[in-house]
Amino acid sequence: MLATIHLKSLRFHGRHGVLPEEAVLGQPFILDLDLRVNIADAAASDDLAHTVNYAEVQALCRDIVEKERYALIEALSQRILSAVLAAHPRVLSATLTLHKPHAPIPGNHSGVAITVSLAR
Repeated sequence: MLATIHLKSLRFHGRHGVLPEEAVLGQPFILDLDLRVNIADAAASDDLAHTVNYAEVQALCRDIVEKERYALIEALSQRILSAVLAAHPRVLSATLTLHKPHAPIPGNHSGVAITVSLAR
């Protein structure tokens, strides 16, 4: 039985971006992460060991966003997805939308976002 686990609006403060002030000041990043998982064993056993512990996924994402630095959101997105699949073998595929609400571009806007997917 396949399911999608949605982690919605994970908010972290990171120092990613091309501009020097982005590295110094940092800014918020918001992640929407969808994990495609076979939940048949978990549904039958009611045991966390048979699924993906989303608290662990959240902590992994937090550590990457808050402790690492990337110039491009493309690189940050790839790093997050690769780490999630490496750390959680029950995840068959993952889709990440990474929002940068305070992107330093002129005009009135709600930021930029990128959506990327990675499968085994």
